[in-house]
Amino acid sequence: MEASLRQKAHALWHTQRVKRMVRDTLGGVQCLVSVRETICTDPGCEGPATEIRIVTLGLHEVRALVHKQASDIVRYDIVALRIG
Repeated sequence: MEASLRQKAHALWHTQRVKRMVRDTLGGVQCLVSVRETICTDPGCEGPATEIRIVTLGLHEVRALVHKQASDIVRYDIVALRIG
């Protein structure tokens, strides 16, 4: 049970870390940022992926997919998305 709790804490920490990187990349723009890990089902990219969803206060939505686990995402991955 303790290992499961540790895994959840690890996943949450990386999710929050990615959210901070997205907000920093956007230059402090107020928005809602959602980050979730998923499995890419496209035959060309099977494996782990992280979906990033941004909703601005004007209700403009941007979605991006990074073909890595959240724990492997670095600032360059966020900048390369060219969001904002």
